[in-house]
Amino acid sequence: MSAFAAVFVREWRLAAAGGGGPAGPAAFMLAALALVPLAIGPDPDILRAAAPGVIAFAALLASLQGAERLFGDDLSDGTLELYALSPVSLTALSVIKAGAYVSAVLWPAPLIGFVAAMAYGMDGPSAGALSLGLVLALPGLALVSGFAGALAAGVKRSGLLIALIAAPLQVPLLVFVAGAGRAALEGTGLAGANLMLAGAFSLAALALAPFGMAAALRGRLE
Repeated sequence: MSAFAAVFVREWRLAAAGGGGPAGPAAFMLAALALVPLAIGPDPDILRAAAPGVIAFAALLASLQGAERLFGDDLSDGTLELYALSPVSLTALSVIKAGAYVSAVLWPAPLIGFVAAMAYGMDGPSAGALSLGLVLALPGLALVSGFAGALAAGVKRSGLLIALIAAPLQVPLLVFVAGAGRAALEGTGLAGANLMLAGAFSLAALALAPFGMAAALRGRLE
């Protein structure tokens, strides 16, 4: 097994086991989506219109649940120093951690989004478009959350700081995901464009965020 594969397997297992694994973000997302109708009322038209934005925002918040542990634990127990001495660069480590976070922790979000969209009154095609938007958005959400987690690594109770850093950067992705679901619901023909923009955001995050994470981690190690 190569060093990259070994690191991915380790990070995947830690992400799946730590903090409840996928159960934590999934439970948070489900709780948020279950409480929204209590706040805005039971009117079917209002719930259907609000569904894309509410579901996308719940997924955004769920993606931040484990960001504090992405690099904070490794920095506190010395693992990050060992990674810095290993054949795996900090840039590659950042990509591996984000990939493990998505595949081990965030994978239920599109499924929950689809079920919630149907429960809120959206039809099958529009719920599918919203779910596909979440699939395309998860890498971008994880990478931006990881960047914020790297900047806040070593800071006590850094959850709020991570949210303040990551959430503004993730808002455009939220807009594209919600826009895809809303466009499919309204039949405007713009669902595909919004999906492509969500995918483009994730690709841009893949191209930029790992270098930012690596630079932040080097600063923490110096």
